[in-house]
Amino acid sequence: MNDIVLPSHHPEPPGAGGHAGPWMLGFHGVVEPAHLRGASQPSFLRALALSRRSLGTQSLTVLTSVAEDRATRGKPLSANGSRLITESGKHDGVVADHWDGVEPVASYLDRRLGEASVVYLPNRSRSYAAVTRIVDVVGASLLLLLASPLLLALVVLIRLDSPGPAIFRQPRVTVGGRVFTFYKFRTMWVDARERFPALYDYRASTASGEVFYKLADDPRCTRVGRWLRRTTVDELPNLVNVLRGDMSLVGPRPELPELLGQYRNEDLALLLTKAGVTGLAQIAGRSLLTVRERITIDLRYLAQQTVLLDLRILAHTVLAVLLGRGAF
Repeated sequence: MNDIVLPSHHPEPPGAGGHAGPWMLGFHGVVEPAHLRGASQPSFLRALALSRRSLGTQSLTVLTSVAEDRATRGKPLSANGSRLITESGKHDGVVADHWDGVEPVASYLDRRLGEASVVYLPNRSRSYAAVTRIVDVVGASLLLLLASPLLLALVVLIRLDSPGPAIFRQPRVTVGGRVFTFYKFRTMWVDARERFPALYDYRASTASGEVFYKLADDPRCTRVGRWLRRTTVDELPNLVNVLRGDMSLVGPRPELPELLGQYRNEDLALLLTKAGVTGLAQIAGRSLLTVRERITIDLRYLAQQTVLLDLRILAHTVLAVLLGRGAF
């Protein structure tokens, strides 16, 4: 597939000059759905993920900065950190278009992306998928092998602490709207949904990005579960998802299908790449970030996606886990 060429009348793409931030230099364009009409397949939008330029060398301090975002908190962000403005001059919020549980998620994603004002495309080389798959398989295999005694000990500890299975399974969404079974260690009571139904009312979340999906003192967590979250070892079973090809070591965290309605159409570009165990948002602050900040940082990752950036994120993830910043 050739690189996307923007029409001459299209607004200046991020990174082409003007007021674009330094992290935008590797971004190769945005595409209006009107220019994609006539595509032979509904999945065409999900396949737009090629670029000849591979950067990923921008400062991680710049890439993960949310200082400007917090100065204007409550206003939705575009992928380049600017505010989305509607024709009426008001800030554009989340479109109330929740997934109904019946429509295939891939079809829902195609429809929502087709309604986006712009589509942000990943910036990665043609060899990216092959190289990252090798890194994923080798890395996940080694980590599982080294951690196997710890994994067995944690299974016993979780079962002794509270009734229920040690492994928590949940449907999540990855690249192209594909739904897969997500694995992690159980950190909550098995009847948490019945005990705290209000905490599962995802549609009550606002579009301002002020809502945290994780609570610092979550009443649903067991004693061992709180420790598992603080140390991040509850996510070790994610490595099984990496070996299965559902996830990569680096990428945006996989989302619940029912939470996709909280995303703006433009935000769903995050599903143009595979979900990850860790990512740019995880080294930026993890649970300390609002939903809007996390999405903005993950879109920055999408714009800079390279093997080099992935390796840098993995190295910083080790430090983030050891320090425990933003883990709860």
